[in-house]
Amino acid sequence: MKHFIKSMINVSKTLTLSLIIATLTAVGHGAINDTSMGGGAKSLGLGEGGGAAMSGAESLFWNPAGVAREHDAEVVVGHTAWIADLNQEAGAVQLPLGPLGVIGASGSWKTLSGIEERDSSGALTKNFSLTTGNGAVSWAHTAGDVLSYGVSAGFLIQNGVSVKETSAPIGAGISAGFGSLRVGTAVTEIGMPQTGWQLSTGWITNAGPVGLDFSAGVIIRKGENRAGGGLEAVLGGPFRVRAGYIASLETNSLSGFNNLSLGVGVKYRSLDIDYAFLPLGDLGQAHRIQISMRFQGESPKQASNTGSATANNQSAEQIGSLVPEKPVKEVEMEFVVPGKTATSGK
Repeated sequence: MKHFIKSMINVSKTLTLSLIIATLTAVGHGAINDTSMGGGAKSLGLGEGGGAAMSGAESLFWNPAGVAREHDAEVVVGHTAWIADLNQEAGAVQLPLGPLGVIGASGSWKTLSGIEERDSSGALTKNFSLTTGNGAVSWAHTAGDVLSYGVSAGFLIQNGVSVKETSAPIGAGISAGFGSLRVGTAVTEIGMPQTGWQLSTGWITNAGPVGLDFSAGVIIRKGENRAGGGLEAVLGGPFRVRAGYIASLETNSLSGFNNLSLGVGVKYRSLDIDYAFLPLGDLGQAHRIQISMRFQGESPKQASNTGSATANNQSAEQIGSLVPEKPVKEVEMEFVVPGKTATSGK
């Protein structure tokens, strides 16, 4: 694969990392692209299809509305080792602002290193790397007890051999929850050549320490159309295992074992550690590790209960101050002793 990419570099010095990713996408099944590469370990382990219906900071990679009902601040960081010396660093953060909604930020940086430039005779002229980065800031809010919505604005930087491009894509999404059923849809990179659209659904059932979480959806993006789904099982305690399947809606010329994704997760208090594995047939494998940390906040219900308790205590004190004190009664008693007479007040 490295030889293939080096040959492409020799043909054109205007090759960008996005073009390399698009080439790998065409050869593979659509799992390697500039959007899903920032999708998070949980969603990748579940076949990516349910990303638009997720909640928490990881959902910012897919749908800005996914954080609308979050009450805790959360930070997510991850590293992915793709094929052909392609590495990625990604992160996301959410910050609840009470009645003002939830703000978030997400981004990723991809680097393809070890690329050789050779002249027409095959002699090495230099070594270099290709980079691309994208990020976004978002805002989300709720609309009633069911619906949530969000918007995002970001940037996309591509640094090729001799081409440097910068753009500012925008996105929007909605999500809805109906008990254990979650539905979400989002549009990303509006106005860009590869505007993407995703529709996802998820269903979760928890029975004590054991539960199942089903998710599925489709991703429509020029040259990268695909569907995916997965299942997460909570095995009791902090352990979770995931399995997913990514089905390309494009021509798949990749041979070998591919399309299946696997993942595991461990949760300890407010810390989550997740890992995802994606086989890519003859091209190799992709590995993603992710760490999430939550900082507990106060939900509106808790705030309401706290406020009510404080108000009730104040009201009780005010009412108590208005009740007159009972008067102290004095009783006179007379004791008659032979030869003496004594009177005492008590």
